[in-house]
Amino acid sequence: MGNDTRSRLSAVWQLTTPYFFSKDPGVVRISSRLKFTVAERWIGGSLLLVVLAIEFGQVGLSVLLNSWNAEFYNALQTKNVGAFWHQLAIFSVIAAAFIISSVYQLYLNQWLQIRWRRWMTERYVHRWLQNSTHYRMRLHGETADNPDQRIAEDIALYIGRTLSLGIGFLSSITSLVSFSIILWGISAEVPLQIAGYHIGAHGYLVWLAAIFALVASVGAHLIGRTLASLNFSRQRREADFRFGLVHLRENSEQIALLRGENAERNILRDRFSDIVTNWHDIMRRQKFLTFFTTGYNQIAVVLPFLIMAPHYFAGAIMLGVMTQTAGAFGQVQSSMSFFVNSYTDLAEWIAVVDRLSGFSDQMQLASTASETSAVSMGTTNANGVLSLAGISLATPGGKKLLNSVNLNIEPGESVLLMAPSGAGKTTLLRTILGYWPHATGEILTRSGARLLALPQKPYFPLGSLHSVLTYPATEAQPSDEEISDILKLTGLEHLEPSLNVVDRWNNILSVGEQQRIALARAILLRPDILFLDEATSALDEAAEARVLTAIRNKLPDTAIVSIGHRSSLLQLHDRVVHVSASASDEEQALAVPPKSAAAAE
Repeated sequence: MGNDTRSRLSAVWQLTTPYFFSKDPGVVRISSRLKFTVAERWIGGSLLLVVLAIEFGQVGLSVLLNSWNAEFYNALQTKNVGAFWHQLAIFSVIAAAFIISSVYQLYLNQWLQIRWRRWMTERYVHRWLQNSTHYRMRLHGETADNPDQRIAEDIALYIGRTLSLGIGFLSSITSLVSFSIILWGISAEVPLQIAGYHIGAHGYLVWLAAIFALVASVGAHLIGRTLASLNFSRQRREADFRFGLVHLRENSEQIALLRGENAERNILRDRFSDIVTNWHDIMRRQKFLTFFTTGYNQIAVVLPFLIMAPHYFAGAIMLGVMTQTAGAFGQVQSSMSFFVNSYTDLAEWIAVVDRLSGFSDQMQLASTASETSAVSMGTTNANGVLSLAGISLATPGGKKLLNSVNLNIEPGESVLLMAPSGAGKTTLLRTILGYWPHATGEILTRSGARLLALPQKPYFPLGSLHSVLTYPATEAQPSDEEISDILKLTGLEHLEPSLNVVDRWNNILSVGEQQRIALARAILLRPDILFLDEATSALDEAAEARVLTAIRNKLPDTAIVSIGHRSSLLQLHDRVVHVSASASDEEQALAVPPKSAAAAE
């Protein structure tokens, strides 16, 4: 077994078994009033066992139908009316059992799929959001493309394909054993005949079916082995194109103002051309595979008749035996050809396994990197609320940014960090918050201190304006009077009548209004340390002074660390710190008093 096969089997085990060993509580609703709670593993395991039991039962019904087939056609050949009607009655019972079992197998299979998908989706979303892994993956380069697609689509594809292929494989094994016994018995009663000579080959019908299926399996693999990688690329390119459309929609104003429609059209055309190229590659490969499998299946239909025809025409067997042999041969051949008949689905399933396992690995790498950071993070009981000692930053490629930054900030103090663009100010903020892995030094915060950072582009969750203002609070909510007061302080009183309106507010409000919403949110959340990363860049100087003064008055004990370039910020902070991407390892970040800041700049 190759390394790729072993690694994929290991990935399938890691993707599948957690659900069926889960101890999470699951709720089963029998009706609107009747429900009970039990471990999810028992629910999922029970559903799977029942689905498998029904599948095995259907194999048993197929065996009965094969035997019925012989009796029915024998009755037709002998023109036995009583036997004919008797066999039709038997068939009606078998058919009814098939219908009922098929309906409930589908129903229970779909029930298992949605329970498994809900559990697996919650698990992946939790891992993706836990400890800001989604953001850390971006900082690490996010080699797992389109995480949204992997959670929304790949999980559903994986579960559906795993159940259909897994149940189909077990059904094929059961059918193979059951119908091989029938074929073996027929082979003993009807010896192999070639050119008029009888050859004593035990179970020759089984061996012929096995050889036929083996040749077909090898051929299908040689023809279709590139389909897995092609399907992997198809899913990625489809997701890239969809992301391009979403990106255009989210930035429609900027694109329209720049008259960038033609450029966007070219970008989308290029992305869709990748889809077309990949699609043509899949078409060509599937064309050859379909030629092979369709021809193989057509030969499989007539092969058992060709083998048994000499015996039938010689009068050695009846029509019923011949049709029974053809049915049993077809079942054995089909069971042995599971790989051939399911090759396209297998290729798609392998691609999904690779995508989900790769996504899981990237989340684990991002989480591990946060735990193995060279920055020492701790708490302090000293007077300062934030202390930086010897913080040095670098890019992922090793280029040095800031070197040996030392800074101590007291409660209620406001500090402005200034530096040339690209020097590493935002990266320093990421390091303080624990997200940047390429850093060294020590960071201490006061025990129990709550940190909040506002970026230049505010985040607006889906929902009402009220939920936007109070995000991410989920429990204690501010009163309407408090929200009204904050809106007035930040110059947003005109939005008060729309607090309960649900809309896409990031597309309605101006950038300046969005930044004031974010600053109002900071007042409501009352952090101990507030980081402002160009968070007032879209405000005029008067509005900027008004909002920052409101924050200072409302949050007198909150330490504020601002990043900005405007000279108007100098008089709004207690202290200005100039940092730079120094050429010398010994150069230190210097604290500059406000009155001399302008001269130093």
